[in-house]
Amino acid sequence: MREQEKNRKRILIVDDDLDLLMLLERRLKKENYEIETAASLPEAEEIIATFSPHLLLLDVNVNGEDGRQLCWRLKKSVIYKEVKVLMMSGYDYSIGRAALFGADNLLPKPLHTDILIHLVDEHLNPKPRNGVDPLLLIKIPKEVHKTVDH
Repeated sequence: MREQEKNRKRILIVDDDLDLLMLLERRLKKENYEIETAASLPEAEEIIATFSPHLLLLDVNVNGEDGRQLCWRLKKSVIYKEVKVLMMSGYDYSIGRAALFGADNLLPKPLHTDILIHLVDEHLNPKPRNGVDPLLLIKIPKEVHKTVDH
């Protein structure tokens, strides 16, 4: 295995939306992350045991199962408590409620991939801040502003 491959950060994406799984997998691979995907919580738990992800992108609701429970088990585990967990939800769901289960952040769906990449990078490669919120530096297309404003 090449040295660069050994140092790649591993991300597990868990969602029952197969189109979203493929989209996120492609986008994150372009950023040189090693990616695995799961469409159910039992599948995710099997992959976690062998893949040892650094970060989990986890839907709150996966095939009617509560993704927050998996987050809670990971964060209470001695082995996996350091895994960063970014919860995703299409529902009106507060970061405070997600934090109760140990989530490191909550992302609303639909996801803007530039913001997702920024947040993943921020959680996996934290850098000292100089007082400027890096999200303000991301150029968001006008069509996204329209969906947010209305």
